[in-house]
Amino acid sequence: MSMHTSESKAAGSPRRITVKTSSAPTAAQHRVQVAAARLRVTLDERLGRPTPPKTQALAKEAFRSSTAVFCND
Repeated sequence: MSMHTSESKAAGSPRRITVKTSSAPTAAQHRVQVAAARLRVTLDERLGRPTPPKTQALAKEAFRSSTAVFCND
């Protein structure tokens, strides 16, 4: 007879969190995606691996600026 409950078994399994986002990424999300793509291209170049064309195209994009304007008045 096992002393483990279903709760104790679930505690050791990894948890997954699902985040719902809109289809168009925000400026901050886009900046993160571009930065990650640039890192991936650099890593692939150093390791001699091919980089997917979609990742290469994203890495070449400019960061989107936020719409917020800061004034020091």
